[in-house]
Amino acid sequence: MSSSELSAPDSPGRRRKTDDADSIEGLVAPPPRRKGPKGARRRRKPGKEEKPSGATGSRTLRVLLGALSLAVVALVAVLVVQFVMGGSGSAPADSRPVAYQVVNTDSGLSETLESREVDNRALSEGEVLERGNEEIESQGITFELAATAFTDACEDVVWGEEVQQALAEAGCTQAAVGGYTSGDYVGLAAIFNLEDVDGSVAVAGAMEPPEAPEAEASGFVNVPSEDAPFDALGAGYSAAEAAVSGHYLVVTWTQSVDSTAADERESLSAPLIALSNFRDPLFRRVVQLENATQPEGGAGGGGGAGTGGEEEAGAGEAVPEAGEADPGAAQPEGGAEPEVPVEPGG
Repeated sequence: MSSSELSAPDSPGRRRKTDDADSIEGLVAPPPRRKGPKGARRRRKPGKEEKPSGATGSRTLRVLLGALSLAVVALVAVLVVQFVMGGSGSAPADSRPVAYQVVNTDSGLSETLESREVDNRALSEGEVLERGNEEIESQGITFELAATAFTDACEDVVWGEEVQQALAEAGCTQAAVGGYTSGDYVGLAAIFNLEDVDGSVAVAGAMEPPEAPEAEASGFVNVPSEDAPFDALGAGYSAAEAAVSGHYLVVTWTQSVDSTAADERESLSAPLIALSNFRDPLFRRVVQLENATQPEGGAGGGGGAGTGGEEEAGAGEAVPEAGEADPGAAQPEGGAEPEVPVEPGG
């Protein structure tokens, strides 16, 4: 194309310029399209294809929110169950006393019941959990027996591997546990039948709580029941005592029913003294063994309260009936019969 054609007003080049202007005008303000060409619709398809990915993300979010909701519901259910079963004052798992001490009983128990070799008769359930131990009254407190456990599997009534191991090494053959309640206190008392005094001392030492309250303990006696009020034993301030009683170890543990905080100290000496009467069957055994070893001509053997049914006659000697002369008693000179006291008015 020549330069004259470009400058001519009626030349085709001017018309092409007008077409260019129309194109520029179209870029500035394009006319609305009522029906876009098919090609334009095809160009919008990719946008439509991205919609499913957004929908997938929404579904994923809904699934996550649903799972979170289920987790919240499950947590609430667990908390409700815990509240209903034990309440905020329920004892934690593997509960133990805040205060604990080991004591040695009087020398009579430790010397006479030094080992199972000299006291080889097994404990009976009736001997330990009945006959005076169904109700213990002392220090103005009346404890009533509300839960019991009697077993030859000593490890079943304690928690903690160290305490269980100590019982095994001490030759534990029997364990008796009584759960007691009163108006103001809840507690337990337990007796472990061990090989000898050394074993009793060792188990008592294994139950010592750690110096730091948050430290892991070696173990203690299990709470005798999951029902109230025993489920609160250990949740508040509680105290326990382990009494070395010959080859037996007697553990007592008590807490006020109103106590809910372990750091609120209070005196529990009275209920501990009362529960210590749980070892009365051991004193009856001392009397039986001492009577059984009396020299011939001494007091009749087998006296004292019975503790084991027909097997509890001590040395097997008969006990004189009321009004019958004791064959071991001193007779008057000359062999005269002893005077029988006359009751008043007789």
